[in-house]
Amino acid sequence: MKNVFHKIVSGILLITTLTACGPRSETPTAVPVDPGADPVVVLPTAQPSDPCINEYFPVKNNATWTYASTGSPSGPMRFTNTVTNVRVDGFTLAYQFGELTYNQEWACKPEGLVAMQLGPNNATSILAFQKFTNLQASNNSGTIIPPSIVPGMEWTHALDIQGVENTTTGPAATMTARLAATYTAGNKETITVPAGTFEAIAIEVSTVIDFTVVTQSNTVNLSVDSTYTIWYAPGVGLIKSSGYGKLGGQDYFETIELESYSIP
Repeated sequence: MKNVFHKIVSGILLITTLTACGPRSETPTAVPVDPGADPVVVLPTAQPSDPCINEYFPVKNNATWTYASTGSPSGPMRFTNTVTNVRVDGFTLAYQFGELTYNQEWACKPEGLVAMQLGPNNATSILAFQKFTNLQASNNSGTIIPPSIVPGMEWTHALDIQGVENTTTGPAATMTARLAATYTAGNKETITVPAGTFEAIAIEVSTVIDFTVVTQSNTVNLSVDSTYTIWYAPGVGLIKSSGYGKLGGQDYFETIELESYSIP
């Protein structure tokens, strides 16, 4: 059982994503005071900046990214992310892996883009979605992608997770967890992936997940530490991530690279 839940927890590390609702603007209006006077320019009321605008994630309907994962204990895997249902306060990110599709809701906030649910964004988290049902997130705090990122920035994100084992035999186990991630922005680098060569900023993500699994006769408490480096290219989004961890006593190093993308 520990092996299964190590896969679940270490998999929920990166949550991939995007941006770019259009800016709002108005044309100043000239209002004459009297026939002999110069017109007075009346400026429009200042509009708040669009929280969906993000330097590193183009949030546009039908924007699509296809990734390939290697090095995971679950073997090589490909998955596709597509932005749909862009709204003034958020959007939906649809994940397609194999024959399975999952929709993840994102919120656009002044502090940045925040995933409001879990997403199957790497091979080990995909295992979690195959193993559990009713995966829910609560007590979401912090942000995942700030509006802009510069070297040396630090920020955090945390949430609680609940799930029920997907089984047709025996009593189902329940899982609860607390995920806490710290992000540290590094320098800009030239990164080459199958989709091309990009100038991208590197971000280290350190994640600690403490969770409890309860069965009919047993309770297991586990803690998993994981570290990934992720690279974001301006106007493109996530282009690469590399991370290490331990699943059921087995060390692994996974690399995810952008194979292709289309941004309308």
